[in-house]
Order: sequence, then structure tokens, then C-alpha cells
Amino acid sequence: MTQVLEDPADLPLGSHALSFHASAEEARDHAIRFLSGTPDGMTAIYWVPDAAASAEYNAKLADVAPSHVGCVLPLGHSQVDWVDGNLRPAPEIRQFLGEHPGGVTAGGDTLTKYWHDDHVDEQVEYEMWFDAQPREDSRFICPYDLRRIGTENPPELLGELGRHHSHVVLSSSAEPAVRLLQLFIFPTAGELPPQLGEDLDWATEQGYIAAGDPMSALRLTPAGQEVVREWGGRTTVDW
Repeated sequence: MTQVLEDPADLPLGSHALSFHASAEEARDHAIRFLSGTPDGMTAIYWVPDAAASAEYNAKLADVAPSHVGCVLPLGHSQVDWVDGNLRPAPEIRQFLGEHPGGVTAGGDTLTKYWHDDHVDEQVEYEMWFDAQPREDSRFICPYDLRRIGTENPPELLGELGRHHSHVVLSSSAEPAVRLLQLFIFPTAGELPPQLGEDLDWATEQGYIAAGDPMSALRLTPAGQEVVREWGGRTTVDW
């Protein structure tokens, strides 16, 4: 089952982690902490959407992990591309991984910038495929902007993402929608980690979640669905 990771720097070798954020600052902070935990001698790389973000991330790395300054690079398109009808790593990423068979620390913050609601099934299939690849000597992280991953059926999507990642870094946002959405990474109320217990109690008391039996799947009530939809409508503008 997916494990909650308090500090992205602590992500161990062999991991394929989710990282949820609700702001550009939170995305950057998670990435910097992740990169700062790169084992000595391991190659690290992190792709961001443009040169301005690359410069900002590298400037932060200078304070936290100066040996990794320069490892954040701009990628002017999504980190996934279509290959024989399926989403797979873009050519630049396939090339980089092929050049470092001994293991890498790697991630990229372009998945949800180029998110398309018509390709949700294909995105889940990509994560399932990637999760099945050998990674014993590597650390990977997949950042997801919670406001971009759709509001039509987020519980099902988040559950699928949780099933295909070894770890998750939670957003610290106090937004009600964020607190609701992150509950669905885990299959049932009985499997929620302690870090989400307070959020479940709050959501149940507010009538946003129908919890039921601890071993039954959580459900958003109509009131909870409205909270998520309203937040999505407020946050569709780019950072």
C-alpha cells in the first residue's frame, strides 16, 4: 500500500512516489527537498516547463543542495509522449534513463501542466506501466497539481494513482477540496494513515464524505462534490 512520506528528501531507492501540491511554491519546495536527498554520487535530474522555472529551482538548490545546481532543466512539452497509442516517457527522458543504467534520482513537473481530461485512462495506464519497470537503484517522483487533475470523478482517479505508486507526499494546503481529495489515495477509511485521520473526521462531520464501514470505499457526498467543483472553478488560471 502507498506510504505517506513526510519529507521528500527521505524517498528511498526503488521508489516511485506521488507528490501532491496546490501551489507553485509547494511544487518547488517538494522538488527541492526530493533532489536534496539524492544519494552521493547519483545523477539527479528534474524537468520543469520553462527556463524561468528552471532558473528559480536551481537558485533554491544553491541554498539547500549546492552540489545539484544545474540538474533542473526546462522541457518545453510534456514528459510523456504517444508511442504506439500509449503514453510513454518523452524521447529526452528515455535517452537520459538509457544513459544512466546504474540508477538516477529523477522527476518532472509537466504531467499536469499538459493534463487532458480526455486522456485520464491513458495517464493511469502510463503510471501502471512505469510502476512495473525495474527501479531498484533509482528514485522517481511524479508531481501532480491537485487543481488540474479533473473534478468529474476525482475519487476514482486518485485511487488509481495511489495503487500505482509506492509513496505519496501530501499537500499541506488547508483548502477544503485538497483535504477531501487526498483521502481518496487510500482504498478505505480503515486503511487511511494517521496523517489523514483528522481530515476524515472533519470531512465526515461536515457531511462531505460518506464513510460507512471502515472497510468500505469512501464516497463524496453531493456537498463534497460541490466543494471540489467550486475549488476547481476558482483555480483554473495558470500559476
